[in-house]
Amino acid sequence: MTTAREIVDYLVTRGHGFDFTNEGQADPAQCPVETVEVDDTAGLGALAWSKRRGAAHSFCGTLLLCTEAAVGDPPPVDTSVPARLCSPNDAAVIAVCARPRLALAEAVWRFFPHLTADVPGRFHDKALEGQAEDLGAWVRNAFLSQNVRLGPHVSIGCAGMGYERRDDGTLVGFPQLGNVMVEPDVDIAAHATIQRGALGETRICRGAKIGPHVNVGHNVHIGPDVLIAGHAQIGGGASIGARAVLWQSCAVANGVTVGEGAVIGMGAQVRHDVPAGETWVGNPARPLHKG
Repeated sequence: MTTAREIVDYLVTRGHGFDFTNEGQADPAQCPVETVEVDDTAGLGALAWSKRRGAAHSFCGTLLLCTEAAVGDPPPVDTSVPARLCSPNDAAVIAVCARPRLALAEAVWRFFPHLTADVPGRFHDKALEGQAEDLGAWVRNAFLSQNVRLGPHVSIGCAGMGYERRDDGTLVGFPQLGNVMVEPDVDIAAHATIQRGALGETRICRGAKIGPHVNVGHNVHIGPDVLIAGHAQIGGGASIGARAVLWQSCAVANGVTVGEGAVIGMGAQVRHDVPAGETWVGNPARPLHKG
């Protein structure tokens, strides 16, 4: 059993300084940690990281590595979302450090490397599983729903490209622990790559069509009936709204949102959020003004 105290002590030897912020928090030596989860959905026994403002106020896991902003003022209460049935911080250790994402990566490679292991893909029906094998598709860490069509040599659920740089300049891989959910009626053409979530999931929603040699990064959300043409690149954490169209060889940067029904032109380099219904072109991409 690994405890929060063991994790923190190890990270101190790696150069991370910590400030334990909340009075009367749980004893780190008595807090077992067994898994790694996203901060806003973490449960008891989970390690997570966050830089979201006020994240510590709603954390329901066991050990949160976070920035000072995460223990700032709590965010406004969204009454449209049901309250979580837990008591935040009662059994949690909140540890503030300068680089919590790097700290979490180093903790996982030291204590939980087994969590990075690939899990065989799951299929709605055996026929699709057989088709994937015949086409030389690589499907791991993923669930494929009904009526999914695959082209030759598709890769679904491979590790994404996430790294943190240490102070000495060396890179440490951010562990890829998540999965991929492919909803019904999705087409994924030849040589396309869909990366697993780093933490959480990558989701391809119902009816989306993904062209050849497209790369979909970790934790991307592709909305319903989206059309993505060949060689497009979508960075980690991006979100593509329903019925959007991304034409050949465009690129969407990490964390960018493309709104519903938006159109991204061929070769466009999208660095900022695109409002719903707009057409953006160029490098850097800008709204297309007609007339």
